[in-house]
Amino acid sequence: MSSLMPDCTSKCRSLQHALDVISVVTRGSEGQIKAFLSSYCYNAATIKDAFGRNVIHLASSCGKKGVLDWLAETKGVDLLAKDKESGWTALHRSIFYGYIDCVLSLLKHGVSLYIQDKEGLSALDLVMKDRPIHVVFKKTDPTEVYTWGNNINFTLGHGGQQGKHHPELVDLFPRNGVYIKQVVLCKFHSVFLSHKGQVYTCGHGQGGRLGHGDEQTCLVPRLVEGLASHQCSQIAAAKDHTVVLTEDGYVYTFGLNTFHQLGILPPPPNCSVPRQVQAKNLKGRMVIGVAAGRFHTVLWTKEAVYTMGLNGGQLGYLLDPNGEKCVTAPRQVSALHHKDISVSLVSASDGATVCVTERGDIYLLADYQCKKMASKQLNLKKVLVNGGYLEYKVDTQHLKENGGQKICILALDEAGRVFCWKSSNNSMKQCRWVYGRQVFMSDVALNGNEIMFVTQDGEAFTGKWLEEGKKISEKKG
Repeated sequence: MSSLMPDCTSKCRSLQHALDVISVVTRGSEGQIKAFLSSYCYNAATIKDAFGRNVIHLASSCGKKGVLDWLAETKGVDLLAKDKESGWTALHRSIFYGYIDCVLSLLKHGVSLYIQDKEGLSALDLVMKDRPIHVVFKKTDPTEVYTWGNNINFTLGHGGQQGKHHPELVDLFPRNGVYIKQVVLCKFHSVFLSHKGQVYTCGHGQGGRLGHGDEQTCLVPRLVEGLASHQCSQIAAAKDHTVVLTEDGYVYTFGLNTFHQLGILPPPPNCSVPRQVQAKNLKGRMVIGVAAGRFHTVLWTKEAVYTMGLNGGQLGYLLDPNGEKCVTAPRQVSALHHKDISVSLVSASDGATVCVTERGDIYLLADYQCKKMASKQLNLKKVLVNGGYLEYKVDTQHLKENGGQKICILALDEAGRVFCWKSSNNSMKQCRWVYGRQVFMSDVALNGNEIMFVTQDGEAFTGKWLEEGKKISEKKG
């Protein structure tokens, strides 16, 4: 073994020294490595090769935990140092090469799991990405539901009122062999749809929004017995009511009916069990989708869109000339009744409704108008809308003057691209992410100024609208 060279100092940057150090760390035993590093070069603990790799990187890559601990405790090495090639830290390397003991050692020494490399990937991301390429997750595969956030209204389904800072399994479902395919979370209740077409609800039951025949609060999801004999295919919900679509194209609603949003005739003040929406203009028509806002409900077939509830401008037609502020039964939006229009997607917020046709046209129902917002937005698989301003004079008891928010529309296509539109913009624009690499989305959610995305790789992000209409994304997990 060589002794310390006369021209070597504590600031040594000799490339040959770096190569020798890396060679010994790669091939030597723990004792040999420690002895060599202590006697060969004054800067052996931090010297880097041409790729920016130092001894801590190689020790992590080779699973030399003893060397790792020794370097961290006696040599004061920088455990957060990144290499030049990929921006990987020692933690990235130990996770990538599968040395869990080194991972635990680095974590105990305070290394963060969330430091990102040049592609914006944290060490945890490498765990997620390190799965066989041939594994494809299908919508029919068994699923689990995780919820987190504020739980003051018992909407998380964990059996208590305590909020959750991190995703936690709603264990009632796996314990009973139930797999969920759709979840809708509202302020006072949550609705879950299983693969077998069963509907579960939890939260505050005031007004019958849970559909259990009473107004009791449910701490954990409970089966809606009134729909047990039906094969349900889609759910929608808002603050006070719930809407369910069956495989046969029938629509059931329950909850408060303050704004006649349940579509039941004659209109009751509320309904605590599911009741079918029956209307003459729906006879012989197959409803393929439902959506809900606080003040209205939307149903649609392939050929037409129907709305009902308080008409504050979001239903797609003018106020009733006789002064009726509410539309009690589903009424067709005549502006969307055209031989060239085939409806594919619809979404609703408290103050607006958005419809997408198979030709890629996007229509906005707001301010008592039906406006075309975009054309040729082809292959969209999801559309979302938030905000809107309702005419407060229609119901001064429940609406406020100048209340509401600017309308925001998000659209996700099959390729994983997200397009957005805000009231202040003139056209739909593709979202650009403030992120170090290109990402494609598989799902998106929108609530107020908050946006959540899931990438095609299974990563989750949250985003916020900035004042100038741009978007900033922050990785969550």
